[in-house]
Amino acid sequence: MNQRALVKFSVCCLLAGLLAANPLPVLAQEKDDSSFESWEDDDQAKKPSSTPAPVADTAAVDLADTTVATSEADSGRGMLPAVSTRYGSVRLMGLFQTLFDTTLYSDNETVGFSFQRARIMLQGHLLSDELTYFFQGDAKNMGSFALDMYFKFQRGALSLRVGRFLPDYTMMMPRDESNLSAIRYPMLLTQGGFGVWRQIGVELGYQASDKFLLKLGVFNGLFTEPGATNPELTNQQMGGFELDGVFTATYADNNKAKDFLLKAAFNFSQQLRLDFNFWLGMPVNAADAGENDVVINAGPGIEYLAGKLHIMSEFLFRVVAYGTDQDAVTALGMWAHIGYFLSENTEAIFRADLVEPNLDADNDMRLRITGGGHYWIEREHLRLLINGFFELPIEGGDNAVAQEAIGLLVQASLAW
Repeated sequence: MNQRALVKFSVCCLLAGLLAANPLPVLAQEKDDSSFESWEDDDQAKKPSSTPAPVADTAAVDLADTTVATSEADSGRGMLPAVSTRYGSVRLMGLFQTLFDTTLYSDNETVGFSFQRARIMLQGHLLSDELTYFFQGDAKNMGSFALDMYFKFQRGALSLRVGRFLPDYTMMMPRDESNLSAIRYPMLLTQGGFGVWRQIGVELGYQASDKFLLKLGVFNGLFTEPGATNPELTNQQMGGFELDGVFTATYADNNKAKDFLLKAAFNFSQQLRLDFNFWLGMPVNAADAGENDVVINAGPGIEYLAGKLHIMSEFLFRVVAYGTDQDAVTALGMWAHIGYFLSENTEAIFRADLVEPNLDADNDMRLRITGGGHYWIEREHLRLLINGFFELPIEGGDNAVAQEAIGLLVQASLAW
């Protein structure tokens, strides 16, 4: 598949998404699972957040109060009083996560404690409830404390977010990191390189009803194609990143064109949600700065949440067409997650991850199986998570990409 065909395919997908949204009526205010929503009043702030364990009964759980509201600033978890004046407001929130990791690889072992996240967040509104802001910094991020800076304007069914943030791409990336349903992100976003991570750009949201959500975004985009440099390693610093001893600024464009996002989400019922994610990237070719590659990531995700049972699954397919004389590379990744509440505060989880970074290469497919238990010590805020996992190549033979690994992760998580 050449670049021209890929771009035509991408434009068709974008147009199809827009045409699908046009017939829908404009209704009430947007609520989505990956944007930081407008300032809540005191009564709203006291409602259960998106992070606690569901009540252990058989009643259906409305996705509008759980799946659709899982970002940090919309969690409503603030433990401290918010300050509000005539012209604005501010709420202080935080997330502290400490990890104990013991992992046995094929030829070595690692054991130790580490900070996963030590974050401070400021969120509020300015002049009007329609104009909100969000800032997030992480003390672990020694290169640049700041992670997210953006403002959001929302009126009726339309919203506009501008700044630096995690785009609404995939089911897990935009979520509150105190509630990833496991200690780690799914493997396809990290090792698989399907995650686009933090970007500088603009995102337009449109929600016609509580059944349908559409997001369109334009961003500075991927630095290089994921096979050359994993996006997770290049987009975590506010001012730039260092790779192989070379510092690259991320405020400036790092491609000739831009990257485009299309996301559509459908709530079929109070329990069932279906997502479709599409990303078109045009990064500079890693071998020739005068050429651009074309990267297409796309795939569906599904989530079911009712009573004690929580099921999620996602599939992504990627095609990279190179600006130089090189064959296109196709990749796929998928994951499935099941959570079940044994009691009101205790959850058992199981997750399976599969990543194939190159469908034409042998012995590079990876499988990770994760199982564990999570316990809420204090509802909404304090949680202990224990995950055991094993990771291995599943095609047999020697594997040059990664070793076999088995390990245990223990995380203490405080969200406030």
